Amino acid sequence: MTQELSRRSFLLGSTTLGAAALAASALGLAPEAAHADEADEAAPAGDVTATYDCDFVVCGSGTTGLCAATRAAELGAKVILVDVNTENGIGGNSRYVENIGNVAMGTDNALENVGAADHYYDGLASYHRYASNTIVTRRYADDGEKVRAWTTDFQGITYNEKGKYDHGEDGTSGGLNAIYTMYQLAQDLGVQFLFDARAYQLLTNEAGAVTGVLCKSRTGEITQVNAKAVDLCTGGFAANKEMFEHYTNVPYDCVIPRGSMGTQRGDGLNMGLELGALLHHPEAINYCSWILPGHYNKGALTVCGVNQADEIFLNQDGRRFCDESVIKDWTLSGNIGSQQQHVFAVIDQAFVDKIMAEGVVTRRANYFEPGEPVPHFQEEIDAAIVRDNPRVFKADTIEELAEMLGMEPAALKAEVDKYNGYCDGGYDHDFLKAPEFLRKMDTPPFYGFRCLLAFYNTVGGLKVDEYARVIRNDFKPIPGLYAGGSDAGALFGPYYDVSCAPGSTQLWARVSGYWAADHAVNEYFPTL
Repeated sequence: MTQELSRRSFLLGSTTLGAAALAASALGLAPEAAHADEADEAAPAGDVTATYDCDFVVCGSGTTGLCAATRAAELGAKVILVDVNTENGIGGNSRYVENIGNVAMGTDNALENVGAADHYYDGLASYHRYASNTIVTRRYADDGEKVRAWTTDFQGITYNEKGKYDHGEDGTSGGLNAIYTMYQLAQDLGVQFLFDARAYQLLTNEAGAVTGVLCKSRTGEITQVNAKAVDLCTGGFAANKEMFEHYTNVPYDCVIPRGSMGTQRGDGLNMGLELGALLHHPEAINYCSWILPGHYNKGALTVCGVNQADEIFLNQDGRRFCDESVIKDWTLSGNIGSQQQHVFAVIDQAFVDKIMAEGVVTRRANYFEPGEPVPHFQEEIDAAIVRDNPRVFKADTIEELAEMLGMEPAALKAEVDKYNGYCDGGYDHDFLKAPEFLRKMDTPPFYGFRCLLAFYNTVGGLKVDEYARVIRNDFKPIPGLYAGGSDAGALFGPYYDVSCAPGSTQLWARVSGYWAADHAVNEYFPTL
């Protein structure tokens, strides 16, 4: 069925873009670069107002696009990069990343066997139950450290021993600092940038080879860029409600994109589908557990309040639905949380006091370490309640809390009593949570949090091979067409692999962009 869907089936209208902009606003992000006036129908076949010629055109200015552009320019190609954002939105979602990723296996930056490509390949292929493209996985494992070295040696990107991008001297965040560094390098190499240019249609010749792309500005001007090869790096479809719901079967209102520019609307996928491209696990999402919109996602209220294994998670019916220790793993919490309409976290005063005196039990990246007291936890909760935050509640009884959360009081009381009984007995008969995480919730007052499952980006996309060539429905590459990053499906199975390979989306972005540039230069303009 998916191959019969055209790009026009999923164009993002102004209503959905507005929702994406609101989500970004709630997270403290600026969606100023988005096409706020996007029409509900396909870009018109109007007159072309400007035409450009180049060897290689890259669609998208995120990590993938900037890696593809700088690598192709390094090899001598004339490169044009088109981007839906205005210049102040350079980088798109990549502005918000932290970790470059590396060829290593582990959990939450506790990595082992750095540089051991065989171990890395085996771990990734096994984790995805061989639902990824293992030929791509093998080359990715072999090339990952080489591309990381190129990132530093040629692009000038630096990062610490844990793979976190270094911040700029002026305090610029690590991800944005990396984008600015690559942007400056691309300009120095002669890459031409066309901003406010949303790629919407690929150009082909009579033989079916891709020969360029048409782009549309917010005011309707049509730009044609002729090229020998095109690389689709538009960022996936995280901001496209229709595509997201179609491919994931998860209601868009039940999740929230985190760190989104609002411009990731599936343009690359839709252009590829129009040429008969295959898809690879378009349902795959990079979930990142639950958050409290409107609150700092790295603050105590979020990390200590709704991301801990020793609390209770409940769904819209007031029922537990998992072993709460899944929260340690983005993939596990995302997979199970996406099956619920709503997710709530419930704690008691004894839990709050424990956090302030003893700290957390679940480590969330580098923000709060287990065993380290968090004395300001109560203060953050109280501040949210004072300002009537619609996601933070306090009550003297479980029944009162249930009414505030929109649950049936008797049902929630019975569920909490049952859980407390499991804690007394040291065994979770429902979901088998480890005894060390079984903590009774019976000390008033009680606190409830109305959470949202967050996600960073989509990680399934157009099927590509080990050269980042887009594969059509006869399993042959479409001549002249490449895809990378969130537009390219191959490395991942039906979910993200953060539990064993932190940062793999960012390293995949770099590697797939590098591959596309290398192959395009050798295949279509070898005289360079």
